[in-house]
Amino acid sequence: MSIARRALIFRETVSRTLLHCTQPCRRFPLALLMGILFVLFGSSGCGQTAQPVVSSSTGKVDSYFGGPFNVAGSDLAKSSSTFDHAAQQFNISAFVNTATAQVPTEIIAGSFATAATGFLSITENFATTSSGVIAAQNPPLTGAWAVEIPGAGALGNFLSVNSANAQVSVSAAPAAMAENTVCPNFSSAVPFLYVTVPNATLTTDTADYGTVGISSQGSAVTFNAQPSLVGAIQQTASTVTGGCSNTTLGALTSYPLNSYGTPSNLELISVGASGLLVSSFTSANSGGLGAFGGGTGIIGVAQPSAAVDVSAVVSAQYNGFVYSPLNRVTENYDITVLASAFGDNAPASPACSALQSSLAANHGQGAGTVPVLPSANTVYGGEFLTTTGGVTVNDPSGSSGSENCDVAIDLGTQDPGTNGLFPNATVFIGSNFPPYSISNTWNCSDTGSICAVSFPATAVVGVVQGQYVIFVVSSAASSPPARLPDNFGNRQPQPVGIYLFQKTQ
Repeated sequence: MSIARRALIFRETVSRTLLHCTQPCRRFPLALLMGILFVLFGSSGCGQTAQPVVSSSTGKVDSYFGGPFNVAGSDLAKSSSTFDHAAQQFNISAFVNTATAQVPTEIIAGSFATAATGFLSITENFATTSSGVIAAQNPPLTGAWAVEIPGAGALGNFLSVNSANAQVSVSAAPAAMAENTVCPNFSSAVPFLYVTVPNATLTTDTADYGTVGISSQGSAVTFNAQPSLVGAIQQTASTVTGGCSNTTLGALTSYPLNSYGTPSNLELISVGASGLLVSSFTSANSGGLGAFGGGTGIIGVAQPSAAVDVSAVVSAQYNGFVYSPLNRVTENYDITVLASAFGDNAPASPACSALQSSLAANHGQGAGTVPVLPSANTVYGGEFLTTTGGVTVNDPSGSSGSENCDVAIDLGTQDPGTNGLFPNATVFIGSNFPPYSISNTWNCSDTGSICAVSFPATAVVGVVQGQYVIFVVSSAASSPPARLPDNFGNRQPQPVGIYLFQKTQ
């Protein structure tokens, strides 16, 4: 039985409690945007069965719950968003403190248009700033991007204005969003696969990925999770129960049960009818591990009912983002979240020559950082970066050509007992990965010769509305650790996540 047919029901909210500030709030500071969510459970009554979501977006308004990324100055966790495809308008709302109460407030709003590559080009008329003020933008901000499976979910890199220095700049505000219209109604456990989202503030890993069975009884939702570390190292399994309610931010499950209004340990989870799963949480709030064992937010997808066709997966084309939360501190442009595409270039294509030659140069020689070369189960791609007049931008519109080829994801072998799970994947980073390029290649600081690296990862693959989704996680704590180049040629350990939706055009 499909996920859509597993009957998701609404539970209507009968009341919502407003919280008061302890001091007057004349402006809306970003630090308070994701404050206490105080929404009570609704009354019992007749449920409404969720209908299958169709791919057509014409005239539709799609609603999502956002998270789970947390980056300094740009936290879009615990927010709701809508994409109005008829008006080509979007908005993102969260709770803010006023002088008298907490109210849902629009924090980002603007318009979008579909680029030739399939990315949504976002124009922000209203955005957050580093000073904590939500402000109108004149002229509107451009350079934000998103990819969407209409009705199921979206991934985006929205923008936040940094005016702390003399020169105004913008930084990426990553967000993952899943449909949030109904609560789960799973009489028996439905299996999902998930990856945790890298968090720059966490110094240790308690989980990088996992499997979770989700079941429900009334408004109670139970998560039976088996978390693991990269390297297929199982961690302690857990079974926890939260409660789902139709809230101002959509139909969401809170964990722990009845934890609305307690931000120190609140985790909000959206289980989309189409099979996407998003959780917004950080253990920095409470020191806990959350419902999925990782102490951070997660992105997941319903486990396929049969083993996925690996050759079909690596032959498809994808849009999405490469996320590395520590990269932004070493660049004069923000490469925390890079709009990227995969699958457009074959491994032997000229676009991938710099990547392939640098991998070969470090395969048992040079820095010796590439023990094994990519297998046939590999998809190739990279980010859209162009430099004009000394200004570098991440522009996936297609106006400056196709994406670079500087990253390869080798899925490896599918787990024989878990459809869609690739626990021993590998990520390869070539000598032309930012801040480097084909004309300015990465040379290892310790050898002076051309550099490239590979490191272990885990990938989960699912199907959402007929489209493959691929979520990849790597860790700075694995052996060897995930590493990216810095401005000095060092191989800098840091977590890396890659999130891809199959293209529809």
